[in-house]
Amino acid sequence: MEQGKSKYSYRDTGLTPHMEDYIEAIVMLSATNRVVRVKDIAGKLNIKMPSVSAALAKLKEMDLIDYEKYGYVELTEKGQDLAGRVLKRHNCLIDFFSTVLQVEREAADCEACKVEHDLAPETCSQIHKFLDFYKEEESAGSEWVGRLKKALK
Repeated sequence: MEQGKSKYSYRDTGLTPHMEDYIEAIVMLSATNRVVRVKDIAGKLNIKMPSVSAALAKLKEMDLIDYEKYGYVELTEKGQDLAGRVLKRHNCLIDFFSTVLQVEREAADCEACKVEHDLAPETCSQIHKFLDFYKEEESAGSEWVGRLKKALK
């Protein structure tokens, strides 16, 4: 882990929720596709290609992506760092909703998308701490975890 960064650190990205969605889509698509194109991003976010092109121009200005019109989209080092922070927050929320609240995984993913941009970094940090505590307690066979699971059925 980088020096000075806790696993509970959720710094603000400084991006709008929509821009975070683009960064998140690019990193997710690049994990499964050899290359990422505008049409891939448009399909993932269910928006029109001209809107994607306009957003990509802004992300390029911010030095978060490398992109030439009609070419492939790649995250820069700065973009990869930011994408990692966005994904970390998203995955933490999915884990919380599905593990603690017993929400079905696909629904948990949708819910995470809805709230991830509006939570303060400190709130995400606290959710992460609670999730870790919950998992430790679950592993130890704590009685309250069983009662919680039963109450949420």
